[in-house]
Amino acid sequence: MLNKKLPLAETIYQLRTIEQAILYDTILSISKAEEEDTISFLLDEYEKEKLNYPFQPPEFETKAALWAAKTIYFATQFLINRKETVKDFDNFLPTYNSAINPSAVLSADLCLRFLPFLLNEFSCIDPEDVVIPILEGFLTTFHYSSIGYDLKTDYQQLNLDILKQNNCLEQLYLNRITEKKALPFVEISFIKQRLMANFGDYQKVFWTDFELINNRDL
Repeated sequence: MLNKKLPLAETIYQLRTIEQAILYDTILSISKAEEEDTISFLLDEYEKEKLNYPFQPPEFETKAALWAAKTIYFATQFLINRKETVKDFDNFLPTYNSAINPSAVLSADLCLRFLPFLLNEFSCIDPEDVVIPILEGFLTTFHYSSIGYDLKTDYQQLNLDILKQNNCLEQLYLNRITEKKALPFVEISFIKQRLMANFGDYQKVFWTDFELINNRDL
């Protein structure tokens, strides 16, 4: 039975462990104690993940992790609960109002990586849903978590300066682009240059793979 006393913690735990979303019959409030439990869980998850990160991983950013967790929780509940009006979305889905640095990006990604899946679900239910542009706006800002999702934006305008701040984030970014075969990112000059350098002696092998996908999609 789902623990309705801990909706945020339960939702994030299920997503992180078995990649399944929980839908409650109503949007439940979140206590400070539950927020602290969720942060503790995400910190443990980050510590485990960063063992496989390249170079020197940035520190865990509590505020970004909690904001992303609550964003995912409320977005999930909006799939079936829609008593709220558009103006209420600002309360449930506020923009992130602190510095966006490598720590914030990787900490938020613990949860935001599931946002593309939720957006696809929203689009299947109603492509005109007013929640979609709000959530896509978050992914445009935290674009590391968007890799593999078709953002409705000009990729050339994405702020990539953050990648130059941390070698770990840059390498993870390039790895995810390669894994997801994310062609829109490859068309960015800076990303293409870094990918080619990253491929080293295997440039032809990896680049041919990207070209095959591009030709297939024409």
